[in-house]
Amino acid sequence: MFGKVKRNKDVIQQNISKKNKKELKAQKKWEQDEERIKGSKFRLLNEYMYTVNSVDALKHFKQHPEEFKIYHTGYAQQIEKWPESPVGNIIKLLKESEQFQNKKLVVADLGCGQGEIQEHFDKDKRLSKLITVKSFDLVAIKPYIIETDISNLPMDDCSCDVAIFSLSLMGVNYLDYLGEAFRVLKKNGYLIIAEVKSRMNNIDNFVNLITGMGMKILKRDEHNSHFVLFVFQKIMDICQFNGPLNQKRVYQILGQKDPNLKDWQSLGQQILQPCVYKKR
Repeated sequence: MFGKVKRNKDVIQQNISKKNKKELKAQKKWEQDEERIKGSKFRLLNEYMYTVNSVDALKHFKQHPEEFKIYHTGYAQQIEKWPESPVGNIIKLLKESEQFQNKKLVVADLGCGQGEIQEHFDKDKRLSKLITVKSFDLVAIKPYIIETDISNLPMDDCSCDVAIFSLSLMGVNYLDYLGEAFRVLKKNGYLIIAEVKSRMNNIDNFVNLITGMGMKILKRDEHNSHFVLFVFQKIMDICQFNGPLNQKRVYQILGQKDPNLKDWQSLGQQILQPCVYKKR
């Protein structure tokens, strides 16, 4: 009798174990499917942000702020797979480079995402007395982020020492962002850009574009496999992007004329390619 009870218990235990395994397997599959859906959503949002102008993107994300959070969650997961973080490199640059040492700085983080740069310096008691970071993006994920279209910044002319674009030159009108950065930078102020390597067919052309605004290049770091880190300095008072695009300017930037380039936006799209994913 005792042996029969024991066998029944064993059978029951085995059935429970099988049921648990099935449930765990189903749960794992559900989680994998959910991750794939989130990944697909991130890719769609990423492509959208590269292929519309910032005015349309601002309207979209004001109506669907949850999608902005989905995008930045996917973005963070993607960056975690990279050997180095662009934001981490920029923070290190601000803390260790000689030109920024022991100076009071106003820093504009343009397209800040989750505002990691401001968060880092606000937490540092010593550096927070020297470095004031203002964070701007389409949606305020954190309370201190200022919601705005970075092609039209709520900042005065010549009011900041450093402007940053960390993988944020997205949108077909990204040249407008650069023009705004030039406007708000003080004379001899610094422009820091981290940009994805795969977007640039020719890095020299991108450098020529920025220096052609009225800046000089101080740093061009290509050691990372995924992105290039640039530091420029504003040396002119007036942005040289003013006025219609002409073939003389195209030649100065690209090293050749191209009659197909009729305006600044078309030139910008040739220099920085949008990140568009292959259809599966």
